[in-house]
Amino acid sequence: MEEQKELNLYQKIVEIRSIASGFSKDSKGYKYTYVSGNQILSKIKDKMNELNLLLIPSTKVGEHHTHEYVTSTGKQAIDFVVKGEMSYTWINGDKPEEKLEIEWAYYGQQDDISKAFGSALTYSERYFLLKCLGLPTDDDDPDAKPAKDYGGKSSNASSDLSESQVKRLYAIGYGKGLDSNKINNQIKTKFNKAVEELTKVEYDSVCEGYTNMAPK
Repeated sequence: MEEQKELNLYQKIVEIRSIASGFSKDSKGYKYTYVSGNQILSKIKDKMNELNLLLIPSTKVGEHHTHEYVTSTGKQAIDFVVKGEMSYTWINGDKPEEKLEIEWAYYGQQDDISKAFGSALTYSERYFLLKCLGLPTDDDDPDAKPAKDYGGKSSNASSDLSESQVKRLYAIGYGKGLDSNKINNQIKTKFNKAVEELTKVEYDSVCEGYTNMAPK
């Protein structure tokens, strides 16, 4: 019987990438079906356990502020916006000296500061895995609810974005020194539509652009 070759850290990460083709659209949401976040994380983490591969997050003390706005129904509301630097470290459990640290960041916005931080970390991990492993993201939405108006602008348009995704986009923009008016105007100029009307591909491009933008 041929002895199985021991994989190094990078070979194990490649093995994790190989499961991408096994995803199927298993959930139904607002007007479309999508690959659930639970399916993605479950398959990735099952494979990580099989390979004895660890992914350890590390967060730094970040910043937070409040964002006041008026909803489309005229109600006053306040959200907490959190942001901070963090990193993820891949570790080969069979050879712990084999490590790969990757710098990352977290952004979140919710009506409670603990929820904002928890949401930021949840999205951070999910998007880190998707982007780091090169997994498809066009139709995978972790939330099955449409975006709500919360930035002082009424929107009745159909959207593939969830409320959490829209809030995440604003939080990233706030983290770079932009206010909601600036964000809305930039998106209106570039795509001729409101934030809530962005497609998933457009949303990803805006988030990536703001993430890579130098703070003002």
